[in-house]
Amino acid sequence: MDKQRIKDIVEATIGEIEDEYQKTQGLILTEDDLKAIVFRRFSVKYPKLVEPKRTKDADIFAPMLHTELSWYDENDKLTIKPDITILEPKHLSILKGVDGMKLPSKQYSFGGDAVLLELKFIKRKKGIIDRDLTTPPQNTIKGDLEKIRRLFRRLEDRGASYKVFCYFIVFNKTDLKCEGFSQLIKTVNDEDSDKYKMIYATGNVQF
Repeated sequence: MDKQRIKDIVEATIGEIEDEYQKTQGLILTEDDLKAIVFRRFSVKYPKLVEPKRTKDADIFAPMLHTELSWYDENDKLTIKPDITILEPKHLSILKGVDGMKLPSKQYSFGGDAVLLELKFIKRKKGIIDRDLTTPPQNTIKGDLEKIRRLFRRLEDRGASYKVFCYFIVFNKTDLKCEGFSQLIKTVNDEDSDKYKMIYATGNVQF
């Protein structure tokens, strides 16, 4: 499955979940709910994402769809963990490191093109506020952006031969959002369309 097809699947799926959320406004109560719903929708509607495929290891198979996979940061620490990673199993090994390197402590190694999803759920009555756009702390929309930018900088510094694309997906319980958030979406989507895209979705809950 090519990367453009995967991107089409991601965008269609998020649109479908937003529609469902607006009809069933108790659907998403936590960020983990959101991640589980996205993962389940991918698995059920697009079974090829979870179909076992050959890896770099003989007689070992793996799906394309994973959660919380660790990526190296600029200090070669496994601190960057996107919520969902869609990868190419043929570039995955659970027995040895890629390119003949030692198997890392995470006990798997992979290369090849990948699509990442970084999910955020804002559940407060006031919706998205200025504090969500600051970093630190890490657990903010801006913190998620900086985390993935660090990953891209590391890949560029190491001369990675493969391409990674990341979706920043923000679900908002209400449709209230500060002015800075609209500007942030524009900035991210204009920044580098080959690397990032931010998608906003709302449950339209009224208090």
